[in-house]
Amino acid sequence: MQEGISVNRSLSKLKFPATTVIGSYPVFPPAGLDGPRKAFSEELEDPVETTIQQCVRDFVSAGIEYPSTGQSRESFVSLFLDPAHVEGIAKIGSETIVTGKIKRKDPIRLADVEVAKQIIPRYYGFKEPVTDPYTLARHCRLEGSPYANLKELTYAIAREIVRPELESIQSYVDYLQLDAPYFSVEPFKDYMVDVYEELTSGLKAPVVLHVCGDSFGVFKELTRLKVNVISLDFTSSDRLLEEIALRSFEQEIGLGCVNTGSPVVETVTRISNLIRKVISKIGDGRIRFVHPACGERNLALDVAYQKNVNLCLARNEVFLGEAKSAPSFSMSESEYDPNGYFLIEVDSQTRKIVVSFNTYENFPLLRLQSTSGEKLISAIVDSRIISDTQYGKHHLGYLGYEIGKAETALKNKVPYRQDRPLSLPGIY
Repeated sequence: MQEGISVNRSLSKLKFPATTVIGSYPVFPPAGLDGPRKAFSEELEDPVETTIQQCVRDFVSAGIEYPSTGQSRESFVSLFLDPAHVEGIAKIGSETIVTGKIKRKDPIRLADVEVAKQIIPRYYGFKEPVTDPYTLARHCRLEGSPYANLKELTYAIAREIVRPELESIQSYVDYLQLDAPYFSVEPFKDYMVDVYEELTSGLKAPVVLHVCGDSFGVFKELTRLKVNVISLDFTSSDRLLEEIALRSFEQEIGLGCVNTGSPVVETVTRISNLIRKVISKIGDGRIRFVHPACGERNLALDVAYQKNVNLCLARNEVFLGEAKSAPSFSMSESEYDPNGYFLIEVDSQTRKIVVSFNTYENFPLLRLQSTSGEKLISAIVDSRIISDTQYGKHHLGYLGYEIGKAETALKNKVPYRQDRPLSLPGIY
């Protein structure tokens, strides 16, 4: 393992499936992470790096415990057959031509994986996809190449591109993922058993095989491949579930339970019902991940985000039970924080939130201002000005709620009134 790089294995000890994504995510209009989103501009040195950071934040915010980078610089086929990174490849229009012996020149995903690794919290996992060699070979034209057929080219791509790529990123991730969409639409090639044996042997990180679409007819063959998890789409039909229930296999299952081909956001109930149906057939002990059925690149950004939120809520409902309803809460004056009260205001000229902590004689003991609600709350906690009582803890919760409102009002350029609802555009 490379010096200074640590991967998080602790999540694998969970007694229920972890949430993850398959890989791709809608593109964010790039901008500074703390500023409004803008159109692409030449001012950004690397817009892909910026949107990777945004994707990871979206995944984590939604509750995805094993996020990915979410972005790639080209399609996941073109990326690994780019002449800039691979010898023996030429591009003529939309075609990929094999012109000589194939060899990877340099790492393809490593720099972007490093970017994502810096953003992912240390208590989360990391799973990153790489395109499977047969899929890459299927997109190449062989005429005039040194490879006699698709089989020879698949072996060459596995050895010269995919295996080195897996090795280069394995120290940064908890799971490696191989994406193989053709497995569900073409007759299975027996030589893929040997290809995957060679491809995955000796890797440090466990391997997930993702096959999108209805893999009913090929599942038996997939269990022959040397992988740790078989990640499948259970939204297509019930045939796959019946097929899995009939088979004996060693791998764990990735449960794709959100349809990424539809713009409709499934309800938590609908997703949880599908999870329960799968559990009833194959048992919950065999499920390693709960995830969308495929990549989310073609969805609207807010749709993809909400699908991931509902997926995480459904996983929790199935395995942890329904969340408890919070009891109603109100405080009498005798229960107020004995140290004082907060006054929160927004200075529309300087565009800052101003927070005062006053005694009950209206003398300010602390006054702070910032555009960042997080900085204000951290400074107030560090000041220890709130009483160390149960009342003080309630007061801190109230403070976070009101400062969050103030920051929202500031960013949306609407008036802020303490203890009153916000009037946001389009919300009545």
